[in-house]
Amino acid sequence: MDLKGTLKGHDCPVLSVAYSPDGKFVASASGDIYRNGGTNCVKIWNVETMEEKCTLKGHSKEVSSVAFNHDGSLLASGSYDNTVKLWDPKTMKVEGTLKGHSQRVTCVAYSPDNKSLASASRDGTVKLWDLSGETPVEKGTLT
Repeated sequence: MDLKGTLKGHDCPVLSVAYSPDGKFVASASGDIYRNGGTNCVKIWNVETMEEKCTLKGHSKEVSSVAFNHDGSLLASGSYDNTVKLWDPKTMKVEGTLKGHSQRVTCVAYSPDNKSLASASRDGTVKLWDLSGETPVEKGTLT
């Protein structure tokens, strides 16, 4: 296998990556874990051109996890600020912020039908979020 290329642009450690379902984009999550003034953000990259499409800023601490839903219409990001943000990758706007964890969010994952999102946290829980309505709602907590 050959290296296709290297995506450069984050000013601090990259903590997570995810491909879009169509394979045209990669999202990368980063955070200034060393507190050196870096940017806590998500970047979306065009795989064909190897160029940055956009930078999504909104988390106040490190972004630890990213995941595209299965049709590519939403991107979830989990953060050490204890929240999950839902982004529209086309408009680059936050569609919602999920609050409920008492410690940093470490991982996010969509259900196969895109109707739910799971978020894991250092608080020892996995929260399940219902995304089927206009406003995301916490469905429950697995402990």
